[in-house]
Amino acid sequence: MNFKLCILIFFFSAPMLLSSQNSEPVETVLIEPEPQGSEHFVPDNYVLTFSDDFSFFNSDNWSKGLTHDTNPDVKMIWNKTSGGKYLLNDNYAGYLLDKNVYAKNGALHLDNVKEEIQGVDPARTFDYSTGWINSLQKVNFNGTERAVYLEVKAKFPKGPKVWPAIWLVDDSENRGWPPEIDIWEYFGRFFNTKHTDQMYMRYIYGKWNDKHDHSVPINEFHDTYNAAETWHVYGYQWTNNEMKWFIDGKLIHSKSRGVEVPSADWPNVPMCLVINNGLLTVVDEGATSFPNSLVLDYLKIYHKTK
Repeated sequence: MNFKLCILIFFFSAPMLLSSQNSEPVETVLIEPEPQGSEHFVPDNYVLTFSDDFSFFNSDNWSKGLTHDTNPDVKMIWNKTSGGKYLLNDNYAGYLLDKNVYAKNGALHLDNVKEEIQGVDPARTFDYSTGWINSLQKVNFNGTERAVYLEVKAKFPKGPKVWPAIWLVDDSENRGWPPEIDIWEYFGRFFNTKHTDQMYMRYIYGKWNDKHDHSVPINEFHDTYNAAETWHVYGYQWTNNEMKWFIDGKLIHSKSRGVEVPSADWPNVPMCLVINNGLLTVVDEGATSFPNSLVLDYLKIYHKTK
């Protein structure tokens, strides 16, 4: 297994992260779904190096919330003004609670719940709670150094207010931001725009004060995939020269080094996983139902054989 311990205290700021998420898409894709199947769609010459079937919450792999479960000094850095230990920043409407992360019937659930919460950090009243996990100091990989394929079988929540995501952040010794890879980032409504029901595939790169964003959404995502009710297999491949996104084994999108992304800005650091359900503050509930869940049946990581 070619994993290193993450020795990361997240070194990016929420305002910078979220300003990148307000950018307009550079292009869109709309495709027809492949028939559902139970098989894995692993590229040739890749071997399994990590697996979690979520039959229970495995603290060897994950911590709940924004901090490491045994070392509170290892944490994501929240907005100093609007955030806190249980909220990354005020673009998120849900207060993070451990109870919103649990294994049930062989799957991991990250719940958004409509309930009044008196928060302590930040100290204010919230109308929602939410679930969040990270792999700080537990699991990371560098696809540029050794090609990697990540596969997750999942169901994504729907509704205009929901904002679930599976993403990667820098986990190197000299940690910084960018880079950030938002593998699967769903928006019921993209902030206060007219864009709805979009699944984004995103790479944020550049410098702290000069960031760039190559984002591509799948439009009409739930209309196409019925992804809240139907299991699909979501794949992501990262190599020295390409990133590729797959749904049920079908190539959906790719980014190439030196084409969509400048060669010098290609990620070449170990990166950790962050997986969260979420709710956008600036979007009304509309037809969003509660509770709603991001549900993971399994997550597997494969590395290319040398």
